[in-house]
Amino acid sequence: MLPMKIPIQVLAASLCLFLAVASPGVAREAPFEPLPAGAKARLGRGTVATVQYSPDGTRLAVGGGIGIWLYDARTYEVEFLLTGHTDKVWSVAFSPDGRTLASGSQDGTVRLWDVATGTPQHILTHSPKDPSNWAWRVAFSPDGQTLASGGSTHATVRLWDVVTGTLQHTLHGHLDWIDSVSFSPDGQTLASASKDGNVRLWDVATGTLQHTLKGHRSGRKAFFSPDGQTLASGGDHYTVRLWDVVTGTPRFDLAFWGWISHLAFSPDSRTLASVNESNVIELRDAATGTLRHTLAGHTNIVWSVAFSPDGRTLASGSRDDTVRLWDTATGILRYTLADHSSEIYSVAFSPDGRTLISRGMDGTVHLWDAATGTLRHTLTGHMNGVYSVAFSPDGRTLASGSWDGTVRLWDAATGTLRHTLEGHMDGVRSVVFSPDGRTLASGSQDGTVRLWDAATGTLRHTLEGHTNTVWSVAFSPDGRTLASGGWDRIVHLWDAATGTLRHTLEGHTNIVQSVAFSPDGRILASGSQDGTVLLWDMAAETGSAAGDFRNLVNNPDGRWTVWKSGTTVTARFRSPRSPVQYYARQAPQPQFVLPTGFRPASRVEHTVTGTRVHADRTPMPNAQPVIFDLIIGRNGEVHYVDNPKVDGLGYVRYRVACLTWQTHEGPATPFSPETGKPPVSETNPKL
Repeated sequence: MLPMKIPIQVLAASLCLFLAVASPGVAREAPFEPLPAGAKARLGRGTVATVQYSPDGTRLAVGGGIGIWLYDARTYEVEFLLTGHTDKVWSVAFSPDGRTLASGSQDGTVRLWDVATGTPQHILTHSPKDPSNWAWRVAFSPDGQTLASGGSTHATVRLWDVVTGTLQHTLHGHLDWIDSVSFSPDGQTLASASKDGNVRLWDVATGTLQHTLKGHRSGRKAFFSPDGQTLASGGDHYTVRLWDVVTGTPRFDLAFWGWISHLAFSPDSRTLASVNESNVIELRDAATGTLRHTLAGHTNIVWSVAFSPDGRTLASGSRDDTVRLWDTATGILRYTLADHSSEIYSVAFSPDGRTLISRGMDGTVHLWDAATGTLRHTLTGHMNGVYSVAFSPDGRTLASGSWDGTVRLWDAATGTLRHTLEGHMDGVRSVVFSPDGRTLASGSQDGTVRLWDAATGTLRHTLEGHTNTVWSVAFSPDGRTLASGGWDRIVHLWDAATGTLRHTLEGHTNIVQSVAFSPDGRILASGSQDGTVLLWDMAAETGSAAGDFRNLVNNPDGRWTVWKSGTTVTARFRSPRSPVQYYARQAPQPQFVLPTGFRPASRVEHTVTGTRVHADRTPMPNAQPVIFDLIIGRNGEVHYVDNPKVDGLGYVRYRVACLTWQTHEGPATPFSPETGKPPVSETNPKL
């Protein structure tokens, strides 16, 4: 075993990375999650937020961005993908007998699943009137009869009857998020740890408070000893405190290392740089873990570290307003670069290693001579932090996007300002030049993309379609298409010449932070905070657009976007809300009517599963799934039809990502990528 002290946060991150990358069962394409229309492949299975083995060790549950993956722990083969949560799953727990799995989600619900069949048993709404109150933590009692769940914004703990799914007690008292819930071995006491710094001990039978254990700045975890006499709790100050459970008094403290804020490998992968809470940078042998050098000098948080291309120099940027250059062979400080007037957010070397770029909260971009540490140019003018920079293809122009809402174009050789591009109403997150260097695209927190003439700085087009921050923009290699990815989880494809929207690509379950085209332009890759990369076939995204159609009955602020490629028609629903909320009911009038060339060769029936909500669209407690149909007739009419078995369906929350079908010009083979199955045969020729 290597003589390394590794904080538990790093170990947890390493475990998640191993499960997401190294396990043989994870490397294959997800068999139970169909691809979005137009996507060629999904790389990854979503972010990993929680991992849990079943009590007998035969199953492994992995919860995250797109649901819960249930694996056979002996073969690493996928048994089920459990879907139903509408946001990230943060916590999972097996019942003591291993037959039931509980999951807590950012969507504010707790769900109980039958492990053998993968079917849901109960939906427990953590906060019926506030979906923002996440179900943050879950834990079973030793006898499996009670489930505890800890919330976020409401800082409550709830105790549920596992068999019936009914709420037994709501435990109030904490003032911040619940980070941990744990039962004593006899099941009579529950410990809850909160970000408010307190650990509370509760009587499970009555729901009454027994003790409040104070001392941590922010409580994180609390666990009982096997005999139930001692409770161990951990907090932000990296101290573990041991408590007497009976009296609620502290016994003694154990001190540990602080957290690791940044990691970076050298270009040859032989050296690992890490930054700890003490603002000290450590260089270690990446193969053995042996400490080589300790780089001390920064007096505040180190935000960024970067190796030079040859690996001989390490640059570090800090909240102490300085950039430091270190000799990686000796650990000696070469230069302290102190020209910024505010904290340094990032440092990066040019590809040839001769220039170091630093950008800070003071709104400036500094260009340094990496060999001598002398300042070459200071690019000033921004009124707030600089978020993004990009060089033109010929290297003569540098573009910078700032939180002040402006884009600035600079002469890269002299550092003089050429143009200030104004128009965005919020910070600029991304800037990129077209391949010919004539056009600059900028994506902003105001939800728009803007296309500028790079020579004159004049605005050509404002592209509106995203409902929130645009995180990333990228041009296709031929410069004809611009892709944008945003907070709204979608990717838009725009005509770069006219600024019109061509297509909308949906499939991610979290923020799309990056988009990039392949060199031949045939593939678009989109990376998301859901932990996946989707590869989109650009050839499939070319065709004629039918336009946008409003839902006339159920959701007036949502639209269906419909287009055709050859004889294949694709329809996607877009709305500012996610998941989309509808009012489902029998209605004689259609939602909308498709143009003649876009009507299906045979009737399309798509079964939709949703959850009932109140009229104000807050979740109903213990609401059971309801099923109804979306029907597209041969005459082009689109209807929502209630399931005859459901009376008074009322308001329902659900989402239809997209549908595809063949027109009259092609074979009658409608297909739904959301279910992975063809629809049922035509039963009503009138539609």
